[in-house]
This record gives sequence, structure tokens and C-alpha cells, in this order.
Amino acid sequence: MAGYEYLKTYVDGLDEKIERGIPKGHIVLVSGPTGSMKSTLTFYMAYRYLQNNKKGNVVYVSLEQSRESLLKQMVSLNMDIEKLPKGTEFNVFDWGLVRKMVKESGTYEKVDWIKAIETPIREYAKEKKIDILILDSLQALYAIAEMENPRNQLFFLFETMRELSSTTFIISETTYNSMKFGSYDVEGFLADGIIHLSMERVGRTLGRYISVIKMRGVKHSTDYYPLLVDERGFRIVSH
Repeated sequence: MAGYEYLKTYVDGLDEKIERGIPKGHIVLVSGPTGSMKSTLTFYMAYRYLQNNKKGNVVYVSLEQSRESLLKQMVSLNMDIEKLPKGTEFNVFDWGLVRKMVKESGTYEKVDWIKAIETPIREYAKEKKIDILILDSLQALYAIAEMENPRNQLFFLFETMRELSSTTFIISETTYNSMKFGSYDVEGFLADGIIHLSMERVGRTLGRYISVIKMRGVKHSTDYYPLLVDERGFRIVSH
């Protein structure tokens, strides 16, 4: 795409399957069942971006998992944000903590949660350019927000994210063996890209697989590839 800059996934072997990479500014849905490593993969892509570019700003919005728990999990996978190059920022917004505080105040039911999440991100973006934004997850948002008109509300949520000009990864929890990428069948349509993580039983174990289902503006394979992760990072098995 003329005029676009591109972002690597840093998944060894997968970047070769995507012409040039993910266009910066795209909204990408990262969809899959529990245990498919959606959060870890998105954190990894953002971490490696900062590590390799030695500059930039990442904002990770966690609606359920605490900041402490998330960062401890990532350190165990050799992703310690304290070891990133100077001049980079990896910010984790702990909305699980905010939810607890609001509940204790007795005003939980009165909060417009979509607006409450959007507003500080927009205000932060006025002060600093956000290179990568991660929203984890849609299902956590659905659990607390009144979704009276999901198609309309999600349209404006995605548009708000798009106005930031950040590359945005939105995590979507799905069921096993499902080809639905969101709860309301509209999330995949609104997104510029879909990265699907699936799990299949292989003997006595569950194997993880990855596919780029959709990426507007670039040529890419839609095959599913075995996805492996170890201390070196993510990689696919490709023939």
C-alpha cells in the first residue's frame, strides 16, 4: 500500500507470509480460545517492536488481569519491560484495579464503561503518540458494559481507536473450534485485520495454530501454521 509503513509480527516464519507486514494504523483483531496465548502474542509483538526500534510507546489496557500478574507472566517468558531500551515506554493500564475501586465506591452500575476506557486513552494520546495500543479484552468489556446496540457501539469504539493512528490489537475470546471471531459477528468486519489462534488435539496434547485470516491492503497466506513458543520467542512451522 502506497504511503504505508509496516509493523512486523516478529513471529519467526510468519512475517514472510505477510507481504511487508501489518500496515501501521491498522486495527487488528487477535482472536482465539482460552489458552491460545492471545495476550502473550500481542505483548510479544509490542515488546519486540520497542526492543528492535529502540524508541516508541506502547499502551496495554488490561481489563481483567492485574498489572502485577501480567508483567510477572511476561518476565517468565523473557519479556521484562524494565530491560527495554531507554527512550521506549511500555505502559500497562490496570483497569481491573479501577473496576474494583469503582465497585467499592458503590457507583459501578452508573459508569459508562466504554467511555470511561476511551477517555483516558484519548487524553494520554494528546500528550504522547501511542505507537501500539492493546485492548485486552473485548469479552471483559462486554461483561461490564451495557451493549444495547453492539453494532453501533462497537463501530464507534473502533473509530475512536482508529483516530489515534496507532496500530491497535484488540483481543477477542472465542470458543474452541469456532470460526466466529467475536461475540457479535461484527468485530471481524470492523477490524482491518484478523489474526486467528486455534487449538487442536494432537495425541494427548493440544497444539496451537495461527492464521492471518484478513489483513487489508497486503497479500498474505491464510493457511494455518503450527505455532511454537519458547525462551527465544514465537515461531511457526512451515513446509
